[in-house]
Amino acid sequence: MLVHGIAHQAVVREKRDWRVERADVVIAGGGLTGCLAAIVFSRRFPAHRIVLLDQFSNGSHQDPRGLALALRTQQILTEFGVWQEALTHSAAIAHIHVSDATGPGTMTMHAEREGLPALGYVAMAGTLQQELDRALEGILSDRVQRLRGTQISSLKAEADGYQLTLSSSDKNVPQTIHAGLLVVAEGSQSKTRDLLGINMESHPYAQVALAGIVEYADGHHQWAYERFTDHGPVALLPQGKKQAALVWCTSEQEAQRIQALSADDQLRALQHKVGAAPGRLQSVQLQGVFPLQLALAERFIGHRSVLIGNACHTLHPVAGQGYNLGVRDIIDLVHHLDPNDLGGIDGLQHYRAQRLSDYQEIVGLTHGLVHVFSNQNPILRQARSKGLYTLRICDALSRPLMRKAMGFRALIG
Repeated sequence: MLVHGIAHQAVVREKRDWRVERADVVIAGGGLTGCLAAIVFSRRFPAHRIVLLDQFSNGSHQDPRGLALALRTQQILTEFGVWQEALTHSAAIAHIHVSDATGPGTMTMHAEREGLPALGYVAMAGTLQQELDRALEGILSDRVQRLRGTQISSLKAEADGYQLTLSSSDKNVPQTIHAGLLVVAEGSQSKTRDLLGINMESHPYAQVALAGIVEYADGHHQWAYERFTDHGPVALLPQGKKQAALVWCTSEQEAQRIQALSADDQLRALQHKVGAAPGRLQSVQLQGVFPLQLALAERFIGHRSVLIGNACHTLHPVAGQGYNLGVRDIIDLVHHLDPNDLGGIDGLQHYRAQRLSDYQEIVGLTHGLVHVFSNQNPILRQARSKGLYTLRICDALSRPLMRKAMGFRALIG
């Protein structure tokens, strides 16, 4: 009996050592994209070992942003058990109002008119991260692990994957781990992307984004507002019953001026920017400022490696597509990988072909909007007002754009 117990302990110890030191998939980055990737991979490939390297320790995620979630993204979060009680309080977007402060053009979109429950949803990034953490904790096992406070300090390519050297605040974390497939989801400042020798092609915008919370005097009634101003777009995304997540894009100099104002003057400045359509705003609380740029990885697949989310692409928030694009990265990736060889080049190349068209459409959409609506040329002013009016009255043009905004596949069809 004693011999049996010792033998059993040896088997368990050997199994634990093996699963820690080798993994079929290592996901670098424990934020919104990395956590969801771990959950989706575990469901799609139940026989494989998956390790998530979370650079943050417990409670270290701090993100004040309000995220516009496309309808398709909300459906995916529901399918994988993330959209639970805390997120059910996230506001559904039933109506969208788009306007131009420099001209008369406006357009609106309505979920009911399209026979949909919502055009999208709004969740605070911190709340979404908490729900992803909860869902991931529920599936952790010998097969799925999360190593907190851990990141890759160096890597070495091998024929069947990568030998990763780890740095960690947890003394129990091994110094090295072998990855059959390395998925990089560390965000726009990814160190692992740098270790792989992948450069980012960057186009800085002459804008920053002020994030905050706005309270309405009479409620938002499930309306989302986007208004194009002379300094950049301002978006109000419904949150709670009477609040909205604010994304206020403006020049860095103007952002500094706004931040130096009193709370009352900030509110007056914002009300002037958004105009009369949202109704009277009661208060505004600015919570952070973020630089804005378009950045794309020069390549996003390589030898048994792939970049997803903001590690691969960083967009202007003008169309609210950043996180949604990363979610589609995950879904397409697990669809194209070969279960018999997750890091195989054929699966990664099929994934690349699928994603390129989506990237081209979304980058073209967001970059074009920023260029057209930030340009004060009188001819362009008149053209964009007419363009908004045309979209308002022509379903053949507005519906494909609406479908893309909701996270569905193409701008056509």
